[in-house]
Amino acid sequence: MERGTGPVPLGGTRQRAALAYLLLHANEVVPTRRLLSAVWPAGRVPGTARKILQNAIWRLRRTLAAPPGDTDAPELLTQAPGYMVRVPPERVDLMRFERLAQQGRSALLSGDTSRARGALRDALALWRGPALADLVEEGTAWPELTALEQKRLDVMEDRFESELLCGEHLSVLSELDAFVQAEPLRERAPRQLMLALYRCGRQADALDVYTRIRTALGEGLGLEPGREIQQLQQDILAQDSRLDPPAPPRRAAPIAAPDVTPEPSGPRIYGGPGRPPGPDGAAHRSGEEQGAYRPAGVLMLRFGLGEEFDDLQGGAIDQVLDTVCELAREEMEKSGGCATTSVGSVLLGVFEDAPGRGDSAERAVRAGIAIRDFLSLPTSPLAPSSPVIRGLSMHAAVTTGTAYVCRWPSAGGGRPWVGGELIDMCGAMLDSTPSGEVHVCDETRRRTEGGIDYHRLPAGTPTWRVRGAEPAADDDGPRAERDSELDLMTGFLGRVRRHSTPHLITVLDHSDVSRARLLKEFHRVVDSGPDLVRVLGGTVDGPDDVLSVPAAMLADYCGITGQDGPGPTRLKLTTAVHEVTGPERAAELLPLLRPLVTPVRGDGEPWPVLHAWRRFMAEAARSTPLVLVCDDLHRADDVLLDTVEQLCAEHPDAPLLVVAGARNDLLGRRPGWPRSVRHTMTLRLAPLADDALDRLLRSAFRPDSSAA
Repeated sequence: MERGTGPVPLGGTRQRAALAYLLLHANEVVPTRRLLSAVWPAGRVPGTARKILQNAIWRLRRTLAAPPGDTDAPELLTQAPGYMVRVPPERVDLMRFERLAQQGRSALLSGDTSRARGALRDALALWRGPALADLVEEGTAWPELTALEQKRLDVMEDRFESELLCGEHLSVLSELDAFVQAEPLRERAPRQLMLALYRCGRQADALDVYTRIRTALGEGLGLEPGREIQQLQQDILAQDSRLDPPAPPRRAAPIAAPDVTPEPSGPRIYGGPGRPPGPDGAAHRSGEEQGAYRPAGVLMLRFGLGEEFDDLQGGAIDQVLDTVCELAREEMEKSGGCATTSVGSVLLGVFEDAPGRGDSAERAVRAGIAIRDFLSLPTSPLAPSSPVIRGLSMHAAVTTGTAYVCRWPSAGGGRPWVGGELIDMCGAMLDSTPSGEVHVCDETRRRTEGGIDYHRLPAGTPTWRVRGAEPAADDDGPRAERDSELDLMTGFLGRVRRHSTPHLITVLDHSDVSRARLLKEFHRVVDSGPDLVRVLGGTVDGPDDVLSVPAAMLADYCGITGQDGPGPTRLKLTTAVHEVTGPERAAELLPLLRPLVTPVRGDGEPWPVLHAWRRFMAEAARSTPLVLVCDDLHRADDVLLDTVEQLCAEHPDAPLLVVAGARNDLLGRRPGWPRSVRHTMTLRLAPLADDALDRLLRSAFRPDSSAA
């Protein structure tokens, strides 16, 4: 590991192993149990392993502490149920290697062999010997290291492929020969070596490679060589002209649309290599249109209506889809794009490169994110989003490259026609995009990763899923209209930290959607802030179960998930309570807290359980300031409402911020709310100026629909 001043000295084997494993999974939470298994061999984990690991993490934090001015330094974070190293991808050789390798493969698939060769060479240049050689020498044998070595070998074969396609068979011959001798059971590299030898005029040596590979496979695995290498042997014997070196590259002539080309076979919604129809749908006349291949970002959306809309008449369903598509068009235009075509429930938008309008790829992605967020709302501030209308789904895909954009002068500058391979690739990506997600191609991710966070999809697919985005510099959407409320809420949180006293914010609004979005945005602001604050949340489902929200917050704090069985659940709860309160108070609190995290809760009085929960949360806040977000509090019964007030009143020295979201009728039930909290603030949300959501709701909740 290095900084600008040189390598950073690390401690013993445990520290190096813990950091190495966390960096292999950079920007992902690694559960403590998994990290323990990585640091100690199976069957040799000491009883004090967890304490040793905590000490190693503490020392690593000191070692990794950022010098003044280094905003990109890695951070070692404690995040339930384990730890995470948060680091910019460009600071980790492994992540740079994977990015460059993916770029090289994408270029190879698209036929850009020169670019592929450069990217793959750069990727392999990052290697300086075996990965984590010092740990391997001491007996470390992680499956991740085996997979990483196989990935390196795959990239080497990709690079050999690009070199051969560029006519560099002579320059890679010795390297290919050494690779095949070291990896005799891989078939792709021997094929490449045979081809390189043949192009160098060494036909007999090429056939000898085939004989060696056939012997190695037969004696080692009892297998015959694959069909491709057998076919290559036959082609060499026949001196097939397809094996000749590629011709030297020539400067490509400008691409011009021909006057007459055959229509593409099969139906094509958005066009492609064939000519577009005229603006009125009729066949075009030669020279009528003005078209050219242009750099652009393409956003394709597909909307779906579930069984909740089955009782609507056909015309009403069309009205809902028309309204959704119109809202999406408006959002595209806000981002500087143009919705070109709408066929059924599929909408296509193009974002052309233009001076002063920002990157076309980023504008397309941000438009997709905005449409997704507009049509969804969080079920709770910390939970995944759900459709704003039950049964309405949205899928989005973005590709970036060169598209054929055609405009007709007779159309008076109307919407253009867009076609080409870029559109076909976007449509193929859209087919595999789940509801509520935005997927992008590798080129789009490369151009936008500075402001947008992505998750890489499984290997073999050059596709990325959007996780989130930093606010754009010119973002003036609904979120900006809540800046004053966010400023007040973050200011209240600052008072909590400075004075170590509990505060309560009540957020009132008649719209569950608007309130939930504000609470979700507040959580994002707190989570991305410089201060160490934990945010826990829950949503009240109804008055019947007063323990559901305290249970959700306790489970979140302890790192308990729905996949944990009784044993792990009990262990996580016990560990967290002991760390927060100490052994004596833990023995008192644990029997009362266990009903909150067990599948079946008792029928006894909830007061002792809630009292224990309040004590635990107050102690946890004294360790690390807490923000507790409870939404839909107007549905709660008086027991839960009393608990929220008592949490703040009983522990005046706890740095704790409680954020209660509710409809306006909460004050009708509790006119004095909150009665006993000293530091309190009530925010009444005014309706946003934009009425687009109202238009959508009116189109969906018609008198003949049961969706409402």
